Amino acid sequence: MNVDLERLLSLQEVDGRISVLKTEIAALPKRVQQIESKLASARKRVDDAKAAIKANEHARRNYEQDIQSENTKVSKFRDQSSSVKTNEQYKALLHEISFSEQAIRGYEDKILDAMVELEAHQAELKAAEAALTSETEVNNREKAEATQRSTETERELAALVAQRNELRGGIDESLLVQYDRVSRGRGTGLAEARGQRCMGCQVMLRPQVWSVVQSGGVQSCDACSRILYYNPEKAEPAPAASNIPQVERDWLFLPAMGEHGAFVVLVNSKGNATMKAYDALTGSALEKHTEKGTTYQQAFADLLRDGRNLFVDEPGIEDKHKEQLPPEILEDLRHQIPRSAARE
Repeated sequence: MNVDLERLLSLQEVDGRISVLKTEIAALPKRVQQIESKLASARKRVDDAKAAIKANEHARRNYEQDIQSENTKVSKFRDQSSSVKTNEQYKALLHEISFSEQAIRGYEDKILDAMVELEAHQAELKAAEAALTSETEVNNREKAEATQRSTETERELAALVAQRNELRGGIDESLLVQYDRVSRGRGTGLAEARGQRCMGCQVMLRPQVWSVVQSGGVQSCDACSRILYYNPEKAEPAPAASNIPQVERDWLFLPAMGEHGAFVVLVNSKGNATMKAYDALTGSALEKHTEKGTTYQQAFADLLRDGRNLFVDEPGIEDKHKEQLPPEILEDLRHQIPRSAARE
């Protein structure tokens, strides 16, 4: 592999790791905020329980004061009863005494209810304080882990930035400019070429480009502009020899054919060359032409020269779908051509 390509590949790996670390560092404040938020919730439960207990005590004091006030009224009315001169006045005082005594019993019932509620609030406070203690321990541990991770991340990032600068210093400037430009737009600046296809955008490569890439030269994908590299270890194995006559095919996109451009399949089979075209927008068959005793490389050389190579996984689809390409095949073919080349 070309030395610049090897360095660019290493640079892309380093850049990818730097991007991951920067994302982690940027997410740290939010992570700390989430940790603090859990602790704040535990503190609020304790505060709410304490507030409920305080309100309960305040209510009981008010009830006790109300009872004292009513007892004062009862004493006053009893004192007055000894000096009244008519039965009507005496009955009125007895009514007032009965009313105050009934009010006292009501306040006493409320005090009993408040004491039952107090036990519940105290239990809530105890549970909330235990939870706060536990959450505080977890909070401190998680923040310490987050801080340690942040320190390690910063250290690793600094080392990678230094490695990145060293790598960039040994790469051809024009390649760096292209790598940076494509990376900004595509996320990556390099893509592996495998099986005559760019693995970054899945578009088939022109034979000339594929040949240069295989030989270790520097080429870019026509579709996505990524710089291509070839890894022989991942090369697809050559098909095994067979006694069955081999059928040779090429799929092309011809923008000038038909109203919307055409997807064309060229086939060599049994000594004959066949061309079949489908409308690039609708997938409908446009035309079919066969030349006997020749190859499509000779019979349709002009189409090969003007067309853009495409990739089709399924061999022989032109035989299975004589009048209309299926939607999934049509969509895959349209995906392989640049938008600017498609005429809708």
